[in-house]
Amino acid sequence: MEIVEEKKKDKKSQKKLSNGFNSLLAFVAYIGIGCIALALLLTLVLKGDTNLSRAFSLVGQVIAYVISIVLAFYWVKEHRHIAWIICYVVFVVTIVVLFILNI
Repeated sequence: MEIVEEKKKDKKSQKKLSNGFNSLLAFVAYIGIGCIALALLLTLVLKGDTNLSRAFSLVGQVIAYVISIVLAFYWVKEHRHIAWIICYVVFVVTIVVLFILNI
């Protein structure tokens, strides 16, 4: 009986942790889309590509990439197969290297 209660407590604590993580991820995504929207507005209002709009755009892109990489990591962690892991590593390294080279 005690083992069943302990398992229920563990599931509840894992669910709270998962909800907290999802909430944080959603907030970061909200900040990211705000940065991208602000960058687009600045480009439109200032009639050109300014340093300020590029900065907001860059922040929004970084947030989008990080969220995608984190979510893909959890998917790969759930589907443990060597091919998924290798592809994930190759994709992440490619994104990071090419993003840094383009800055």
